[in-house]
Amino acid sequence: MKLSLAHNNSEERAKIIAHEYEDFAYIVSHDLNAPLRHVKEFTRLLVGAREQNLTQEEKEYVGFLRLSLDKLEEMQAALLAFSRLNTANGPMELLDLNETLSMVLAELEPKIERFSPAFEADKLPKVFAEPKQMKLLFESLLDNAIKFHHPQSPKRKVGLYVTDQGDSWLFEVRDNGIGIAEGLEEQVFRMFRRLQPDDYSGIGAGLTIAHKIVQLHDGEMVIESIPEKGTSVFFCLPKA
Repeated sequence: MKLSLAHNNSEERAKIIAHEYEDFAYIVSHDLNAPLRHVKEFTRLLVGAREQNLTQEEKEYVGFLRLSLDKLEEMQAALLAFSRLNTANGPMELLDLNETLSMVLAELEPKIERFSPAFEADKLPKVFAEPKQMKLLFESLLDNAIKFHHPQSPKRKVGLYVTDQGDSWLFEVRDNGIGIAEGLEEQVFRMFRRLQPDDYSGIGAGLTIAHKIVQLHDGEMVIESIPEKGTSVFFCLPKA
């Protein structure tokens, strides 16, 4: 057998990398799902009725194990959602973002009732976009804005504003929450990079997914934040 050297051009290399990424994403998001499900189920069976006879220390161990498994399952779901952004896109269509916002607010209703934020929003435009991704984008940003409230703030405020930039629309999701430390704004776009205290729920995937969605729509996203004062997430979407 004689093997020849591969001479791949940049386009071929890009295709190879893309294929490897898809394989990696599939393994992480699909193939790891079955072992995780088995660990959770056998943990439940192993503890079962014995839980009442466990010592307090053993009960704490079981609690930590369940929390870790729940977090692992949430991370696996986030990786699946992220990988699907590149592989499971529907067609672009002219989308009324006011309808998208209504659906998102309906899904966030339990959290809105819990935290009671003062919410205001501009009338939103229509854009050419993939509907499921736009819904996920607004859901991720508004969920963060509601969640990362400041414990000392007398009233939580969340706003969604839009500005006409000529060839694009500039959106701003603004809150008066705990903010982000100076110099760390770019790190929030990295998967599972949590920059907030552990007493806030989440795994650090929402902004990563939101950022990717905006990029897939030929837009940009930046963050401006003042610690203890609040955060504004800006992103633009093309009109055509």
